[in-house]
Amino acid sequence: MDERRTHPRTTFAGKAYLTYNGRCRCDDVLDVSPEGLALRTDARLRPGKPVKVFLPVPKGDGFRLCLLKGQVVRRTGPRGERQLGIAFEPGALDTRNLLADYLVAQA
Repeated sequence: MDERRTHPRTTFAGKAYLTYNGRCRCDDVLDVSPEGLALRTDARLRPGKPVKVFLPVPKGDGFRLCLLKGQVVRRTGPRGERQLGIAFEPGALDTRNLLADYLVAQA
């Protein structure tokens, strides 16, 4: 599979809410970048599936909920260790600027 990442990933210790087909589930976030993220999940979503991710991002003494619109681009691993790679939709109206601010602060 061709590597499409143009930004390095930053390890992220936390959960995100993955929504698709009217469903919502809470999964572990493995890493994030300005272009996408990786989740550990048992969700059986195929590449190309549109999703929304609600990611609580640390901000000051609390959190801000970041809405990220994207699609599944990778699904790897066996059940229990499955990972999804999600690429953010270019030009989508979402709050990825909150994620970008967080990533700049981590650098």
